[in-house]
Amino acid sequence: MKPGTVRIFIAILTGFVALTAIAGGTAILIGADQFPLEWLPETPFTSYTIPALILAIAVGGSALVATVLLFAAPRSGIYAAMVAGMILTGYVVVEVLILKQVPPGPTPIELFYIAIGFITTGLAFSLRKFERQLISSDPE
Repeated sequence: MKPGTVRIFIAILTGFVALTAIAGGTAILIGADQFPLEWLPETPFTSYTIPALILAIAVGGSALVATVLLFAAPRSGIYAAMVAGMILTGYVVVEVLILKQVPPGPTPIELFYIAIGFITTGLAFSLRKFERQLISSDPE
């Protein structure tokens, strides 16, 4: 795959995550999407407000920044995509580990987002490595 194609694919992934995480966090905050409080007793949370803010701001915001930077500042965008992928993966892994979901996780949607996090991070690392090799092999 060409580097430009990889960059576009990463931007599609981060754009998708930005949209769904910001929308999901907002839906939880306004009560449009509700989860049972019974899932929270062994967590540091008494409600879903803080997790929803983390989802919208940290997960969605980092993915949005990565999406924009992949085109506006390509080198920074690669690093931002790496970070966004790691934040997404970390968020979902912690969610799976601390929530007492019924049925227990990981759910198919959690597995889907963990995969997106790994793919985004891996592709960004690969793209960075490829671009570094191009720079170091440039005779000028």
